[in-house]
Amino acid sequence: MSNLGAPKIDLTRFLSASPVHEINGVAVDAMQLMNSVSMVSMKLDAENVESVKALTTEGLSKASRIEAIQKVKEHLGCDVFELSTCNRVLYVGFGCLSEELEQSILAVFDVEHAPFQHCSGIEVWRKLVKVCSGLDSFILGELQVMSQFRGAVAMHRKNGLVSDINSSFFDHVVSANRMLRKEFGFTQTTESMLNLATTAIEELLSEQESLSSVVLGFGEMGCKAVETLLEFGQNDITVVTRNPESSTQRHPKISSQVRVISFADWTDELIQPSLIISTIRNIDPTYTSNNLIPSTSPAKVMDFSWPPSIEPSGVSENQQLLGMEYWIKVARKVGMEWDYASTIGRSDTLLTDIQNRFMTALTDRTQAKFRAYIYSTLENLAEQWNQSNLADDTTNQLGPFSREIATWICNQNGPFETTQLGDMVHSTDRPINPTLLSRVAREVTETIVHISEQSTLPEATS
Repeated sequence: MSNLGAPKIDLTRFLSASPVHEINGVAVDAMQLMNSVSMVSMKLDAENVESVKALTTEGLSKASRIEAIQKVKEHLGCDVFELSTCNRVLYVGFGCLSEELEQSILAVFDVEHAPFQHCSGIEVWRKLVKVCSGLDSFILGELQVMSQFRGAVAMHRKNGLVSDINSSFFDHVVSANRMLRKEFGFTQTTESMLNLATTAIEELLSEQESLSSVVLGFGEMGCKAVETLLEFGQNDITVVTRNPESSTQRHPKISSQVRVISFADWTDELIQPSLIISTIRNIDPTYTSNNLIPSTSPAKVMDFSWPPSIEPSGVSENQQLLGMEYWIKVARKVGMEWDYASTIGRSDTLLTDIQNRFMTALTDRTQAKFRAYIYSTLENLAEQWNQSNLADDTTNQLGPFSREIATWICNQNGPFETTQLGDMVHSTDRPINPTLLSRVAREVTETIVHISEQSTLPEATS
């Protein structure tokens, strides 16, 4: 029989293994998590308006939104994340194909077809980073979508729609978003479509010094609209809300500067404003041909609701409705100032760089875990060696020596022979009893051989 030589020790597979980290004490394979993600999405345009309106949760109450997502999750049989904004709707599934995710969504919403875009794996991460950073918004770099995204993640976690492990995927999206926004200076850009409203109000004030304004809805967007009007020195402002008492308590400072009434009061009093701003959150339009806006005076009607709260048939002939299609066109012109095409091109390059750093960080985490395990294992052996009667004069040597051995093992770039490890131990200049040194060489070799035979990196002993 030919001499096969000393057995080799190969630890390299532990360095090339999928990166694993812990979430709430549970080991998570980061690459497996990444590869299990799928997404279907639609960005609002003239071709898919009806589909987006049918599948968005914008306008639903929080309870109704949670219920709808829960139904998709139950139908699909895995975690689901949903995000609806004024210009998109997207669903992310974990542990399923994007085609399966789409079929569950269509079934729950009772829709036959929708022009979804499909993606999976790392491409989902890239697209979500673009969405959150405002690179896929009406206004390039808008801030509001990031707030909406983080709020959605928190809601899904709180209500058990996405587990802590799966939602950790979104933490990496948020981290990359910060890098991208900082690089492009988006931290200084507009919060939301309110920027477009501000510009439109400025243009209106250039024609009329004072306006009689009505703001429909007193949520986040409605409150900001009122603040903007007040900043322009406007005093004739009426806020129309479902519950005036509750709204007044929620925004006491702003409410003291405006008039807050109910929708019934607005109908009865026949107020005739020159500007109407709608921020109502309803799944169906509030004002239609069957329910006209209770005002016939010439006015600009700005609808910032999604889905739309006002249909073209819901306004009088002498009123100009500025709805979502109008804001899309205006936003695209604003985007020209950014040299949109160039910015998107640069973002793809930058995002690839961030992606590479992200994947390297995951790999580094695997290497760090391997090194920590080897050092911990050797330190535990050193504690045992220190109990030997032969260690009396070398107690202070064995701990540092164990770290030298661990460093040598971690620095091996490929397989090595057991004899090489034994020779390394015996070649030390430290004053260690020869008999004890032989024990050290034997136990280190046995331990490392045992580790190399494992399919996964064992847990370190305490």
